[in-house]
Order: sequence, then structure tokens, then C-alpha cells
Amino acid sequence: MFIPEHFPLNTQIQTLPIETTFTELISIIQKGTAVIVQQEGAVALFTPEDAELLKAFEASTMLAHLVNMNYFNVPSFSLKELQDPDHIQKLKRRETRSFLCTNEQQDSILGYVPLGAYAAYVMNEGQKWYAYFAALADTVTDAVTVVNRDGAVICWNPVAEELYGLPREDIVGKRIGEHFDVETLMVLKMLDEGRLIRNTYHRPRPDTHVLINASPIKDAAGTIIGGIATEQDITQLVRLNEQLTTVESVGLPNEASQDDPFALIKGKGPAIGKVIQWAKKVAATDSPVLLIGESGVGKEQLAQIIHQSSSRRVQPFITVHCGIVPAGILETELFGYQGGAFSGNESGQPGKLELAKEGTLFINEIEKMSLELQAKLYRYITKQMLVRSGGNQPISVRTRIIIATTQDLASKVASHEFRTDLYYALNVVSIRIPPLRERNEDIPAMVHMYLKQFSMHYQKPAPSLSPEVILALSQYNWPGNIQELKNIIERCIILNEDEMITLEHLPPALQEQQPSLIQDVESNSIQFNVTEVDEITLIVEALAKTAGNKSAAAKLLGISRGTLYNKMKEFDLE
Repeated sequence: MFIPEHFPLNTQIQTLPIETTFTELISIIQKGTAVIVQQEGAVALFTPEDAELLKAFEASTMLAHLVNMNYFNVPSFSLKELQDPDHIQKLKRRETRSFLCTNEQQDSILGYVPLGAYAAYVMNEGQKWYAYFAALADTVTDAVTVVNRDGAVICWNPVAEELYGLPREDIVGKRIGEHFDVETLMVLKMLDEGRLIRNTYHRPRPDTHVLINASPIKDAAGTIIGGIATEQDITQLVRLNEQLTTVESVGLPNEASQDDPFALIKGKGPAIGKVIQWAKKVAATDSPVLLIGESGVGKEQLAQIIHQSSSRRVQPFITVHCGIVPAGILETELFGYQGGAFSGNESGQPGKLELAKEGTLFINEIEKMSLELQAKLYRYITKQMLVRSGGNQPISVRTRIIIATTQDLASKVASHEFRTDLYYALNVVSIRIPPLRERNEDIPAMVHMYLKQFSMHYQKPAPSLSPEVILALSQYNWPGNIQELKNIIERCIILNEDEMITLEHLPPALQEQQPSLIQDVESNSIQFNVTEVDEITLIVEALAKTAGNKSAAAKLLGISRGTLYNKMKEFDLE
């Protein structure tokens, strides 16, 4: 992981034959050069530090005699081995003064390393590694926990302190089980089982949700001596997902019309009419449905209505938002987990496919699902069987799947960002929900519905809308679609204290468009010299622009409301 630095390798060394005289040997090492002498597999190293010791021998001493003395014999290792932390453990058992250092092929001697210098190097490397790891643990944004083989905590970083409210001094050196339920601690299970854990959902405490990665720590012999775990706090994401799973208090009513749930969709225009027509047909089947549309067009609302119109209406309707559920827990969210796989919970936990059994599962933003998980979803759709994460027992579940996306999945299939088999399995019937800008004629009905809902919610009388407001709402492009319209009506109800909502209650983006609309009055107004056909055309266009609101249409035409009524009656435009 870290590159070894400042290795204490002495390269002033030469090899002499066994016939070298004792006097020549001493002369060379006194000049600062080490000498290697080899005989019958034995290798002796004489260093400059040995000069005084060698003077105690007789000048006539045979060099071969010294080579055969264990004191001067040295082992040889490659430079890579001497720098390898795992190999260092083996070297500790060798009784030697120095090491010879070779290349990796061990056919060339590079130099030698005195034992004392090597011990200092190893100690410095250990201190460096500790400093690097301590800085890394304090820098990462995940909680880091390290335990030894006995389960005692030896590292507890600042993020862990904040996540669990436990100061470092209260837990380091103590068994982790003193502060957590031992049965739910994945780091301890990992110590026992010795397996890696990657991007796995974990709940170490009832109020804490994390995404955990954990690895066993092994010594040079492969024995587990501890474990390390990093935990990403996803508590807020899980809570947000749980909130989005339930129906909002203001929005789609919990109790739909028993006779026709599709009555909840406001609008009679041809664009939404085709959507309703197709949705009614697929509601009578169990086939998967693919809903396509921009953000805010009402895909989830339509999915709920399809469910409420089907034979599954008394069974659960559950939602999964792929865009907000972390990739690591999306599989668990959908398929659940087997007991004992990730925690001490022997019964495990069902996923939303099981929770929606015999009902409907709505999967939003399917394009954000990983390819691996897409494969598992495809297997479920084709076999109606699932296997929980960490388990191996197939479970038969018949849940209806409704998918939603804002993307062109066909193009994603072409670019290999979406699985072909899943695309065709889901695309039995696809329904495109038009954006609000393509269904201006439905705006008045939706405005009226939201006026009633938010007036009741905020306990205010339902106000009316000024012609300028109706005109502004009808001419606006609605990039945020139905959700934006809903938010604007809520804003108007909150800000309004009178019986009528006026331009000042609208957001600046809509107010800024209104002057240009007023300037168009002159060009759209009915002139005295126009033909009857021109008059009819102008009136029809004005009514279309204002979604049928006659006061706003009259203002747009530059005539009074009474005149417009007379003209409509004259031209039989009722």
C-alpha cells in the first residue's frame, strides 16, 4: 500500500576468492568495503566493523576456516523480500548479524544490510505506516472501526465518535460488545467467518442505518488477528425513502372512488385521454407496465390508480425510488436478506417484492439500477421466484411490477447502459404520460382540484383566480409539470389573505411573463374591419390559450366579457 523508503542498503561490497590471504582481507575492509567469500554453499560476509575483531586472529589464519564459522555466515534475500512487511515476520526468527540483498532472480548481489540498521528501518516503516493509517482514518468521511482478535477496539475515528455518540477514550481498548449488541455486530462475525463484506446494509442500532465494508486483518501466516470496518451513515436516506413509500397527506387521496379510480386524474383532453384509455386496459391484467414521462408528470399517481383499478386493489401498493436508495442497499431493499446473513436476526427481513406480495411494486427511476441488480430483477419477472440476499432458498412471490423512467430506455439499451432482456420483459405495455405543456386544456381542472385540497389543508376558504392569473397559468411552459403546478397553487393559498388570487401571489417566473401577454392584446384583439371568419378564429384561439376561461379570453382579445359572450352566441361557439 505504501512505497518503502530509505532502505539501508550498503553497496560497497566485493567478492573475493577463498584463496585470498588474511592480510589482504583486513586491508580491504579497513578501507570501508565489505567482502564476500563463498565456499561449498557457505557465504561469509566481512564488514568494516569486523576489522578490529579480525585482528585478534593470527596472520596465518586460513580464510577457509573463517568462512566455515557460523558467526560470519549470512543468509541472502531479495530486496523485495526484505521490504515486504509479511516477510519481516519470518526474518525475526533468524539469528544473524546482517543480510545479503539480491535481485529478484537471486543471481546478483546488490549489497548488504546490517541487522541493527534493518531493525531501525523496520521500526521506522512501522511508525510511518501507523502515521499514514491514522491520518487516513481521521480524513475519510466514513466511520472507521478496527478491532483485534479479541474484539477490543484499537481504532475509533472522529466520524465513528459522531455517528454513535461515543468518545474515543470511552471505547478504545475495550471490547466492542460492551457498547453494542454482540449478535448484530458484523465486524465480529467477519472475524469468525473471515469473509469480506462489501457495500452491505447494516443496522447496528435501531435508530442507525449504515452501509458497511469490512475486511479481516491477517498476519504473515494467514491467521486472522483483527478486523476493520468502514460505515457510511445512510440513516437520512433510509428515512427519506420510507417517507416516499407512503402516500403524502396532501396529494392523491387514500380512498379512491370505488366506481372509477381514474376519476382522480383531472383532465379531459385527448393527450391524457389516451393515457387513461391504455391504463384502464392494463389495469385488468398482471403484466408489467412501463410508465415514461418527465419528472413531475404524475407517474406514481398513475401507478397507484392502475393498482386501485386492478384485482389487486386490497393488497399492498409499495414504492421503491432507485434514485435515492444507495446502490449497496437497493438489492436488500428489493429482495430482503436471509436470517444470519448480515445480522443476528435469525428470521431475516423480507424485501419490498415480498412485502407487496399479491399487490403492486412501483419501481421509480429504473434507469439508475445497476446492471447486476437488473439481472436479478429480470430473473424474478420471468420466474416469479426470488432469493433473499445472503440466502439460497427460492421464494415464490407474485407481485405486479410497474416501472417508471424519465429516460429513453431504448437508447440506453443501445449504449449498453440497460439490459436488453429486462427492457423487453418490462416493455409489454409502455405508456407515455405527456408533460403539462402539452395538455393546457387540463390545467383549469387541476387548478380547481388543488385549490380545494390546499384550502382544506390550511383551513382557508377557497379563493377565485383573477383573469391575469388564469392567463399566466395557461401560457406558462411548466418545466416542473404537475408537481410545479401543485407547488404554485399551495404557495398562492399560503400567501393569499383575500377572496381572489392575483399576479402578486405568483412566483416571479410567471409574473415576468405577464407583461408580454398583455402586450399581445392589441395584436389579438378583434378589430372592426375583420371578416367573420377572422373573428371566429381569434375567439377560438383566445379560448384555447386561456383553457376556456372566458374572462381571461376577453382580456386577451381586448373586449368586455359581455361582448365575448354575445360574439360566441352569434357565431354559435357555445
